[in-house]
Amino acid sequence: MTAVIVIEPRSAGTALIAAAARLGATAHILSTNESRVSRELHAAAAPYTLIDTASPNAVAAAACAIGADAVVPGCEYATGVAAEAATLLGLPHLQPEAAALARDKYLSRLHLADAGLAVPVTALITHRRDIITAALQVGFPAVVKPVRSCGGAHVTYVNSLAQLQLAAERAMRYGAFDSAHETSNVLLLEQYLEGPEYSAEGYVSERGPRVVSVTERLLSAEPYFVEMGQFVEASLAAEHRAALVAYVERTAAQMGLTLGVFHAKVRMTRDGPVLIKLAACLGGHRIYRLVELSRSISLPEIAIRSHLGDPEPAATINTTPARCVSGVRFLAPLGERFAGSAVVERVRAMPGFQEVEVYSHIGRTVPQLATATGRIGHVLFTASDRPTLDLRLAEALRALRFRHVHNDT
Repeated sequence: MTAVIVIEPRSAGTALIAAAARLGATAHILSTNESRVSRELHAAAAPYTLIDTASPNAVAAAACAIGADAVVPGCEYATGVAAEAATLLGLPHLQPEAAALARDKYLSRLHLADAGLAVPVTALITHRRDIITAALQVGFPAVVKPVRSCGGAHVTYVNSLAQLQLAAERAMRYGAFDSAHETSNVLLLEQYLEGPEYSAEGYVSERGPRVVSVTERLLSAEPYFVEMGQFVEASLAAEHRAALVAYVERTAAQMGLTLGVFHAKVRMTRDGPVLIKLAACLGGHRIYRLVELSRSISLPEIAIRSHLGDPEPAATINTTPARCVSGVRFLAPLGERFAGSAVVERVRAMPGFQEVEVYSHIGRTVPQLATATGRIGHVLFTASDRPTLDLRLAEALRALRFRHVHNDT
């Protein structure tokens, strides 16, 4: 039977396990420690091996012992090691240079700017002494972020030198952690882009990168940029969608993506689309599920097929018209401590219901809403049109009532 290695499956990456099974393959998980293997994957009895997943040689050795036919990244942090391990084994792979470029926001912006593609004005902060120089280069308002993080860790809007110094000091002192991975404390300061934010989901075939869906993104209040809602397909004028799709496909090609799926975050400015981030893996925050519901397109299956060497991993995509619109809204508490929820069954009975989940913060302090870890649950619905979808999501949010307990001691 065909065997597929999935490295450190997180968020959307966990869907790769079931996708492989639907395609008649066995997925084998590689992880650094057992605690990173989710309860869902344990419940599904997915086989896993504990190794150093930061080592391409260790991953390649484990994949060879298993007899793997593909090595697939289960999260953004695993894209580089997956590319290098598959290269060592002679399996279908993304070029390691392309994987490294996609992981480095600063180098990728320089690369795209050299190709004439729109990118934000950017400066690198490697030391506290670089802060003033970077501020003079970029100006305010701006956004400061780690060069190699994901998940929104330490991504902060700043509108003065004092705010920049505070945000940079915090990020450099604590570093950026995501899914138990530590990243460099090198920072990027870039121009703040005015305009709505979208993401584009796509894949790469022998004909090049192709966008299959555009997601409208609802973000938390600044200074942070936490995803609080996603909607597929985005409410976007046809000419603006065409411009966004063309820009993202050209960007993905210029970055050297030759295999797999990709997730691009873009701001639509008055001058056109500008890239915020491009990841050579599945997008998180339930986006793959929204695309599946609205378009009958399985991005996890496309990812598996592509890494197995299929030159056209989505051959039937042209015959899959939109079925509906779908959306997810995330919940965050106003108090310090989340104590419980009610009326979940009422939400389940609502028209268009697909998912409701309350995350496991019960009895624990909920983190500040500075990253996705500050969210306490989500609801996901479908509808025949966007106004109906918005009404259904709003009704579900009203139905869920949270009791907040403040700790004054």
